Amino acid sequence: MARIYPHGTVRWVALPEMVKLYPVRIWSEMDGVRLWRQDPGMKMLMLHVSDFWYRSHCRNLETEEERQQEATVAGGAVLAWIHVEPHDLDDRVTAVRKAIKNLKWHARKVEVEQVVLHSFAHLAEQTAEPEASRSIIEEVGERLVSVGFQVHHTPWGYFNEFKMHVEGPGIAKVFKSF
Repeated sequence: MARIYPHGTVRWVALPEMVKLYPVRIWSEMDGVRLWRQDPGMKMLMLHVSDFWYRSHCRNLETEEERQQEATVAGGAVLAWIHVEPHDLDDRVTAVRKAIKNLKWHARKVEVEQVVLHSFAHLAEQTAEPEASRSIIEEVGERLVSVGFQVHHTPWGYFNEFKMHVEGPGIAKVFKSF
């Protein structure tokens, strides 16, 4: 199936090294046809929450020590459910930069200065190794703190319980893939 646009044609194409179908944009050029595709990368669901509560429920990574953690974030925050993919490890600098850029943009739009970072490995099929994901998410948090945001992390390596109030406007719920 293809759609023709003024800037090119978009089709679903199976590339030889891939098992799945990926959207491919084809542009005409003087010397032939050029293929372009985006590699899968980080996924992020950002929610503007007025209140957010979490509690560690049970450990899902044996490398983490047993503990109970509970916290409430009040006064408005951007809650980011982050899924790190293996491709993000190849270009870590870009993945971190784009995550920060999107989180800062969303926080400015909803006028908050708090960010909650939560690793959520269920936004795509491919997932980076847990320690690599943790490292990237921690770096995003450190960089956000360095530019004035108050950053909270949900318990790493745990299934958690949540209570939240997500605001109503459309901008309160944003999904990004980069």
